[in-house]
Amino acid sequence: MKKLRTLLIALPLTALLSNTAFAGLISEDFNSGSVNGATLYGPSVVVNNELQLTSSNPSLLGGMSFSDQDNGQLIKSWGADFDFRIDGNSNGGADGISLTYSRLGEVGVASEEGLFSGLAIGFDTWNNDETSGNHISLRYDGVLLVEQHISAPSLQDGVVHNTAITMDEGLVSVSLDGTSIFTHQVANWSAYSGQFNFGARTGWAMSRQVVDNFNANTVAVPEPSMLALFGLALFGLARRKTIKK
Repeated sequence: MKKLRTLLIALPLTALLSNTAFAGLISEDFNSGSVNGATLYGPSVVVNNELQLTSSNPSLLGGMSFSDQDNGQLIKSWGADFDFRIDGNSNGGADGISLTYSRLGEVGVASEEGLFSGLAIGFDTWNNDETSGNHISLRYDGVLLVEQHISAPSLQDGVVHNTAITMDEGLVSVSLDGTSIFTHQVANWSAYSGQFNFGARTGWAMSRQVVDNFNANTVAVPEPSMLALFGLALFGLARRKTIKK
């Protein structure tokens, strides 16, 4: 009977400790002319129902960050998809856009490589001694992990493209217009509190770079509930009594 009582206390603990994680959601079409819970940096502006990260002018560095959706909790997985268009190319067009899930508070303007904080996916349209002037990259805390050449389409062809990105405990998958581009497991990844941050840059070569229809979700690391902690306490008492007897 003592063993049965201990077992009955112990069985629910796994379920209790796997308390439902908090999920954050963002859905932004930029149609209102402003973005609640977001901050614009540099030349970036919401215009014509889309986020214009840079105009087609030289030497610009823009960005926009969304506020934390998870009350500072550690994030184990997230997904994001959005449309982008790069047009108005001059001197060959450059440099591209990025989306970073940065560490909390480390936000601001960013280049096509993204912020050097957290996971950054870059849509690069200029060859700076890289694989090509048309590639998608992945960085973790600024360290380059993937640099995948895109043979077609051109990222700066003036057409609206869609990208979908998922991250699940360090496994990152990126697709473009419904086609998988790469999947990569980030070594030494660990959950962190963060927020989404767009960026874009121009130089001597320049393009207008816009983003639209951004949707994202985050899933936090589950935290033990008060009921779970109470259950652990009971389990400990039961074991203590069993040992004493």
